[in-house]
Amino acid sequence: MTVARSLAFIVPLLVHSALALAQAPATPPEPPPRLEGSAQFSFVDTSGNTSTRTLGAGGDLTVRPDPWIYKAKTLFAQSVDDGDLTARSLSALFRASRMLNPRWALYGQYDFLHDAFAGVDGRHVVEGGASFLAVDKAPHRLRFDMGVGYLHEARPDETLNSTTLSAGLGYRLAISATSEFTYEPRFLLPLNDTGAWKFDHDVALAVAMNSILSLKIAQTLHYAADPARGFEPTDSILTFSLVAKVRRPR
Repeated sequence: MTVARSLAFIVPLLVHSALALAQAPATPPEPPPRLEGSAQFSFVDTSGNTSTRTLGAGGDLTVRPDPWIYKAKTLFAQSVDDGDLTARSLSALFRASRMLNPRWALYGQYDFLHDAFAGVDGRHVVEGGASFLAVDKAPHRLRFDMGVGYLHEARPDETLNSTTLSAGLGYRLAISATSEFTYEPRFLLPLNDTGAWKFDHDVALAVAMNSILSLKIAQTLHYAADPARGFEPTDSILTFSLVAKVRRPR
């Protein structure tokens, strides 16, 4: 699966979001809660002619003690086919942001990825940068990031170390009071080898069943222009999950 083919997943979600938005009146934005977190779980088990088992789990936590915002999230996925482990990945992120004004913020971030089946024994990225809130008007929220950091990536036959530049964005569309669409792409450029650039994205559509539980369809994609020897450049994880969310208002 290539980056271009991943659009086959994103575009239907965008179309669905646009159609739902056209039917739903805009509502004034509410201030973000002081604390919010979620946990998600997915499991698929098949038997008979073939035996497969897929497990996914993850969670995120955001705390907003003004003027700071702290965010942590993690995602684990594993697949077993006829008793053989065929995929296993673990990603995690921690980010601390300091608001300078309602639009601008400075941030520091640590990003981790382990995916042995993609030739990544451990990828560590530490970076700092600036964030700009370009749109904050219901139902849209759009943020741009620019950062400078350092990459350390361990592969089966080599190790990559480089200063990096990064660019990303975070977009949220509140389709209705019970559903939302989010998209978070990120581009990472190692300055020691610009041909080894990387692109990740997280895209999701969540529909609430009640005040706590939601159903979510999501795709996480990792693309490496120069992957480890013998591996494909693109890895994608598609999940259908049950999500439990908690929020504490200000």
